[in-house]
Order: sequence, then structure tokens, then C-alpha cells
Amino acid sequence: MSNALEVKNYPTMKEYMRKQQLSAQVKQYTSDFNIEKFLELIPDPDAYFNDPNKKSSLWEGDKIDVFSLHYARGFLKNHYPMISIRTIHNVMEKNNERLIPTVKELDNLVHSKMGLMKTKRKAVPIDNSTLQNIPLLQEIAYLTHRDAIKLYLEEKETKEKEEKEFAKKNGLLRTCNCCYSDEVMPKNIVTCENGCDFCSDCVKTGVEILFGEGKLDFPCLQDCGTSFSLQTLKNVLAPKMFSKMAQRKQLEEVKAAGIEELEMCPFCDFATIPAPGDKLFKCLNPECMKESCRQCKEPSHVPLRCDEIEKDDDVKRRTYIENKMTEALIRICYKCGMKFIKADGCNKMTCSCGAMMCYVCNQPVTDYKHFNGQGGDNYHLCHTRNRINRYIKEYGLKDFENLTVH
Repeated sequence: MSNALEVKNYPTMKEYMRKQQLSAQVKQYTSDFNIEKFLELIPDPDAYFNDPNKKSSLWEGDKIDVFSLHYARGFLKNHYPMISIRTIHNVMEKNNERLIPTVKELDNLVHSKMGLMKTKRKAVPIDNSTLQNIPLLQEIAYLTHRDAIKLYLEEKETKEKEEKEFAKKNGLLRTCNCCYSDEVMPKNIVTCENGCDFCSDCVKTGVEILFGEGKLDFPCLQDCGTSFSLQTLKNVLAPKMFSKMAQRKQLEEVKAAGIEELEMCPFCDFATIPAPGDKLFKCLNPECMKESCRQCKEPSHVPLRCDEIEKDDDVKRRTYIENKMTEALIRICYKCGMKFIKADGCNKMTCSCGAMMCYVCNQPVTDYKHFNGQGGDNYHLCHTRNRINRYIKEYGLKDFENLTVH
């Protein structure tokens, strides 16, 4: 506490809430990992993480993130206990500190059984409580659970085949009016505002082509005179694609289109339509994924109300007052430079070095002749009014007499 007073390092509620939000994101990819939620954000993780053009999670601009590199090396050391640390470091350096290519090469070493150590290295716990590199945690979550993710997707594919066979036998399959496929599952049918049926793949492809051409109107693929609703597009497009389209549409046509329900993430360019009853905005941008309050646009502060959270202006005012109050209370010994605060007693202060000074005006004193005693009429000496005047002059505190400090 005394150090915070000296360096004036006061933590704010906003900083605390941001740390809590970051902690929740870290847990989402570590202790609270869930395959379904992961695939909701990254539907095709194999293609996403193995994209050769994907930016490395270990680089910040043209510089390596040393802390993230240390964390990634720790993961690889535990993940490959039969490979020497020197080999791991060499392979990482060879691949320009890119994690996915490094893992592929290390996997080949394990499969070929070349250069492996005779005994396994003991796993070492890795602290992720201070790690802020979410893309890196996403990569590591994918690498850690890739077998489980693969199995989940295979089981999902098998289940979908069984559902399709059932629908086929019972005459439930629908026809797409664009590609004319007559084996579309009912759940994959997308309709325009006039009720024309299309498969989700045709609508997705059509929207992406039009958007690539700079268009923001997405008419029915059968030219019936209507278009696809924003909610329909949200269900069909990938979250990031929908965000880009909706953001541009919002900027150019929000008033004319009447899409007041569209909301944007306060921390990135992601936009979506939250469910009416949701109090939180859950960003689905894999590079952000923060949760924010839909009312005040601040990081999620559940269970606190919006009026219980400090805003930037409030923090500045509070910090200013706290700093001034601290400056008003702290004294510095003129002889040794030690800082101290008077808790009670008279205003003749004696430092541990032996120096004596007045708590009111900071001047050196030798006895009580410097002060106007209780009931005295020597008003030119130090007393309460002089102290107030000094505060007004030194700190510019107007209307000091009306200021009440609790």
C-alpha cells in the first residue's frame, strides 16, 4: 500500500475486469476447453491452422514475442518428452518459430523413431495465468485436442449420413432451386423472404461472390424479387465473413435497412445479432472473442451493474483526488528525505533521523514557538486556516471549505 502511494500506481476496476475477461479467455482454451464451442468459432481447424499464409502467433510485427516463445517451447517439451530440448529448439528455429510446421516435423521424428532419447523427460507445469497471446492458446488447444477433434468430426459425419438415410427413406429430402440437388437435408435448406428453397452452400457461395464484387444487396437466387434476411445470412455465413459484410452494410445502409438489432464488438470489427434476452455480447472473432456488456459496451462485469463500474473519466477524477489527497498527507523530511504521514498528535514532527519540522508548512522547527497554541491569538503563526490557504494556493482546490472528504 505504501509503495502504491509513493509511485501513485492505483489499479482501476476497469483494469481488474479486463484481467478477469482475459482469464476467462485463457480458460476457454485450457482448463475449460470444449470441442463444440471451439468448432463453433473455428469450423475447419485443420484448414485454419495449416494455412501457410496464416500469421505466426509467436511474432509481434517483426519481433518475436519472447514470453510466448518460452511458453510454446514449454508446451513442445512436454508434448515430445522423447525428443531432446536442443532438437526442439533447432526445429523451431529452422521453421522461423512457427508452431504448426515445427509440430509436423517433430511428429515425423517420432514416427520414424530417429534421434529419440532413451528415457522420457519429466513433464514440467506451465503457468498460463499471465499469458495474453490468445492465438497461441488456440493453436496449442488444437494441437492438444486434435485427435479428439478429428474423432468428433468423424462421428458427426457418420451421424449426418445416418440422418440423411433416414430422411431419404421417409421422403423428407428437399430440392435446391439453384443447383437442383434433390437430396438436401431440411436443416440445410435456406429460404429467401418469399420462401424459395436453396441449399446453404449455394446461398453461401452466391453471397460471397456478390460481396467480393463490392455489393451489399443479396437477392433471391431465383430472382423472385425478394432477398435474404440478415438473420438468414448470419446462419449461413462463417462468423468472420458475416461480420465483415454486416459491418460494411451497417456503415452504408443501417438507417435505410432498419437493422437496429445489429451490434458490433466494442473491441474489434466483428458484428452480429445477439439473442434478445442476452445481456452480454459474445464476440465470435477468433482473434478477439471478448465478452462485453451490451448496455455500457465495457468488458463483461457480471454480476456487477453498469453503474457500479468505473468509467475512464470517473477513474481520472478519482485518481486525481486520491493523488492530491496523498500529496496533502505525505511529508518529506528536509534532512534525510524520508516520507511519512501523521496519524495523530501535534504538528511538531520528529523524524527518525532527529530532524524536527512543522507538519503544516514543512518548515524546520526547534520548539513550539512556531505554533499558535489552542485559544491563542497569534494568528500569524501556523494554524488550520493557514493550512487551508496553503492547499488552495498549492493545489488549486477551489471552494475548499465546501469539500468534504470521507
